[in-house]
Amino acid sequence: MSHAVDAAFREELRNAGLTGHGVLPRLLALLRAAPETHLTLAEVADIAAESGLAVTLADLARQMEALADHGLISRLPTTTADLVFDTVAEPHSHLFYEQAGQIIDLHVSSETLLAMIRQALAERPGGVEVLVRYRRDPPAGTNPEAEPRRQPEHP
Repeated sequence: MSHAVDAAFREELRNAGLTGHGVLPRLLALLRAAPETHLTLAEVADIAAESGLAVTLADLARQMEALADHGLISRLPTTTADLVFDTVAEPHSHLFYEQAGQIIDLHVSSETLLAMIRQALAERPGGVEVLVRYRRDPPAGTNPEAEPRRQPEHP
């Protein structure tokens, strides 16, 4: 990893409220460079091992949780027992094809997303499940450029 890239990942970690030292900068660099954006812990462990990153599975799990807790990656709800992490930190929607076990990122407008949901429900009545997740707010002070999120109003 070049010094400029290394410095950029260290800065990203510090801005999120994490330490820019140890295994985290290299792990974050590996995650950002991975060809797949949706990874199980086992897949992250394989990537780490292939790159020569010396970390135990327990430590890797803690590091991934810390990255997720600080908004640098996210956790995806799935129908499997395996925890899946999304290396794309920006909020976006997903399609999950259960039979194939495939997750697809959707970077679309709200209007397009609603149209896609309507079409899926019309084409497969009883065969589509919709999950709406309200993402938690990032820890205070970790992203000063982000606008505060409004809480949904409940009737």
